[in-house]
Amino acid sequence: QNYLGRGYHWLRHPVLAGGLSYGATFILLGLAAFANSNSSASALSELDLAISTGNAHLLPLLLEGMFGGLLLLLIFRALPHLRPAPTLAPSPQQRSLMQRLLGNFVLFAVLLLVLLVTVVFTVSLRVSTQLVVDQMAYNASTVAQEIPDFQARAQSLLVEYSQDATLLTSNSDEQNSLLRQLHRTNPVYRRVLLVAANGTILNFYPIDNTVVDLTEVEQTAVSDTLASNAPTLTSAQSRSDEAVVSFIVPVSGGDNQPVAVLIGRVPALSLASLVAGLRGTVGQGDGFIVDEQSRIIAYSAGNSSNASGSDRLLATWQPPVAPRQLRSSSNVDGLAYEGRDEQTNARELVYTIPATNQPWTVVTTAPYDVVLNLAVNIGTPLALVLLLITASFYANLVLLGRDITTPIGQLVEATRAVAAGRPTDLKIHKERSDELGQLSKAFADMQTTLKQRVDDLSLLLSISTEVSNSMDLSEGMPAILKGALRGTRAIGARAIILNPNTPHPFQFGEGPRAEAMSVLDRVIMARLRHSEDSTLSNPSQIQQQLEPGTEMPLPVQALIAIPLSSPSGFRGLLWLGYAQPHQFNDGEINLLRTLARQTAVLVENAYNFARAEGGRRRLAAVLSSTPDAVIVTDQTNRIHLVNPAFESTFGQKGTDLMGRTVSDMIEIPPLAEALLSPDKRPRNFEIPLDDGRTFYTSASPIIGNDGYIVGRVAVLHDITHFKELDELKSDFVSTVSHDLRSPLTYMRGYATMLSMAGELNDQQSKYTEKILGGIDQMAMLVNNLLDLGRIEAGIELVFEPVEIDQLLQTIAEEHWQHAHMQGIKLKVDAPADLPTIRGDKALIRQAVTNLLTNGIKYAPQSGEMLLRAEQSHGQVIIAVQDRGPGISEKDQLRLFEKFYRVKRRGTEKIKGSGLGLAIVRSIAERHGGRAWCQSQLDKGSTFYLALPIEPKVGVNGRGEKTAVNTPSVK
Repeated sequence: QNYLGRGYHWLRHPVLAGGLSYGATFILLGLAAFANSNSSASALSELDLAISTGNAHLLPLLLEGMFGGLLLLLIFRALPHLRPAPTLAPSPQQRSLMQRLLGNFVLFAVLLLVLLVTVVFTVSLRVSTQLVVDQMAYNASTVAQEIPDFQARAQSLLVEYSQDATLLTSNSDEQNSLLRQLHRTNPVYRRVLLVAANGTILNFYPIDNTVVDLTEVEQTAVSDTLASNAPTLTSAQSRSDEAVVSFIVPVSGGDNQPVAVLIGRVPALSLASLVAGLRGTVGQGDGFIVDEQSRIIAYSAGNSSNASGSDRLLATWQPPVAPRQLRSSSNVDGLAYEGRDEQTNARELVYTIPATNQPWTVVTTAPYDVVLNLAVNIGTPLALVLLLITASFYANLVLLGRDITTPIGQLVEATRAVAAGRPTDLKIHKERSDELGQLSKAFADMQTTLKQRVDDLSLLLSISTEVSNSMDLSEGMPAILKGALRGTRAIGARAIILNPNTPHPFQFGEGPRAEAMSVLDRVIMARLRHSEDSTLSNPSQIQQQLEPGTEMPLPVQALIAIPLSSPSGFRGLLWLGYAQPHQFNDGEINLLRTLARQTAVLVENAYNFARAEGGRRRLAAVLSSTPDAVIVTDQTNRIHLVNPAFESTFGQKGTDLMGRTVSDMIEIPPLAEALLSPDKRPRNFEIPLDDGRTFYTSASPIIGNDGYIVGRVAVLHDITHFKELDELKSDFVSTVSHDLRSPLTYMRGYATMLSMAGELNDQQSKYTEKILGGIDQMAMLVNNLLDLGRIEAGIELVFEPVEIDQLLQTIAEEHWQHAHMQGIKLKVDAPADLPTIRGDKALIRQAVTNLLTNGIKYAPQSGEMLLRAEQSHGQVIIAVQDRGPGISEKDQLRLFEKFYRVKRRGTEKIKGSGLGLAIVRSIAERHGGRAWCQSQLDKGSTFYLALPIEPKVGVNGRGEKTAVNTPSVK
């Protein structure tokens, strides 16, 4: 099965499915036992044998099937691809309520019937067994009590005749006559013998056989009797094709000593009279007597027995070891248990009881058919009554199920018709007052309400379509008001919209009474500005809302007013008037609230559109008037906007650029790369053009509300004039620096020679030190200017392999003492597998040294300073991190400018030229890298120097060899 549901899922489980499926074969085993049973057995016996055989194999089969299912489950766990994946479908009970009702009832009824029938027949079998066992016990105990009397009668006759002296005479005829008299007196004896002490047969009767001798058993018994001088009873023995039991009594002489014995042979036929009472126990069954040697000495076959008594005589019979004893209500000391027939293997009841003061045992058996017949006779009427009641209840359930499912089916069809938009003519069961009748009425009401809702939604859709096509209140408001009139029975609809620019609101009205209703606008606006919806169903309620003392004819008899609210606040109100008093239902109120929300959206959109349009016009004016070129792209890297300055600067029309990709239309590589970069950080760089112009470019991403980049904007400012001035300044500074070196050298020489001219006092020495300090500071400034001038002038770089980790270690070792004196501990963190870069080692060393000395000067006593390096995106990034006072964001913007120094408390006495970081930036740019800083106040600073591993060497505009890598944004 491939049905849905937890129960069906468990039925598919390998362990449970294996156990149930394999365990179900016990039915086949029962049928096989029934088919192969003995033909002589009755039908009930065959059925009983089949049931008992199946029950005996049920538990082993269940365990074997569950074990096989467990093995299969382990295989599926190890090899899951072997496990089939059936397509599950709803079961018939899940698809039909009628099937569920009948299926559950049938399952419950079958289980209940099986349980009740099992209980009835179990009780019937127990009662029947008790009755049969009691009857068997009564019969067997009766026979057991008769055995001592039988033996006493037989033995007392022999004792009586053994005292007759005739037996000791030598007259054979007299002996024979006495023996004949004895035989005739008690016909129980088959033969009577007179045996001498030496074992010789002296005489016997009847004389129907010329040769009569003693059996071995009798010979032994004769010896025992002579020795004990007491009567003896032999065990069963076979003699002349018959079973006999011999009674032996001694015959005493004159001295009371036995000289002979008198033997009376009792045949089985005579003993059979004892067990005649066992024949036909409860109409059937067998009975027999077993001697002390467990041999049958008397047998009485019942009416249904297939065996004759002669076949069983002298056969050995023994009870089973520790049989399951059956209880008996009688007080007889016997044993009742359940056995098996030797021929048919059918069950039978056995009852045994020992004879009183005798070694014999009385046994009676009864076929289990007796019990089964009694149980059937008792349980069948009850089972038939249960079956009849179940069938009647099933028929009633079928009728009840149809009475329930038929209306539900009609409702399902009607629902499908409604869902498909088809008309339906559902017949409401008005005559029913139960849940189905209520459901039918509720469905009819729902259908009516649904139709009204569909009409309302259609109205709202048409209004939304008209409103969405317009951002103008004068176009959208009439559509909303007309829709409100169509959806209600109002005679007028008005909307009052606040004007953000003037105190006079916008007023809109539709309907025959709209103009007359305007007298209530002010009152309703005042009442509704700080409250919820207002529904006034009659004139008295409307009058109560007017100001005290106001008497005026009312233009409407009922009204509903709903405020127009938006996230920005109160925007106005929408209200409708009715010609008659009116009770407002939920559907009508919800429709008007929806219209009010649409009105509020229209108003908000109109406000936003007006503000956006004004902003757009102002932005367009700004972009048109700015002399800087501006270009904007979208998230697909297509050009979205360019201003007139961009068009005039690059000679391209905006109409040709709009909607085109940056890679197709922008032929300036640095600008195209900045506009296509996925980095979220803004970047500033210079773009030199072939015509000599230079533009300072600022490219920034446009971040949306969701945090993603939706475009980019670049502003290009023409700095050609400033570059020319900068070159003039550089030339001037270079000239001045060269001219100052010689005077400074003379000044330092003469200042140091002052002490040679004569001894200087303390004041003179102090002045000399200040002169030398100023000369050194000016000399350092001149050297820095010359270095910066050479770097910016484009001196040719000497490219060679540079091991950054070794370089950092060397610089740290050179400056550790200076750092230690300033309270700083240098630490280098550079991995050994850092790649070797190609660059000008001297300039790179100077740049790192400038960063390190700069940190030592501005962050003294700050603890640990870290020099680290790492590889990232084809670059080696060197970082110098301190724990100093930090740098503000405003100062970070100008940090790498020439001569710029951070001015804050505590830095006034720090000497410097303001050129160290400018030199670092120039060295980085000459190598195709860049330098930047990250810092927070009171949290320290980190200066970065990014150098490409393999710079691309080219020739700049001045014909000098330089790296041409475009600086990447970190």
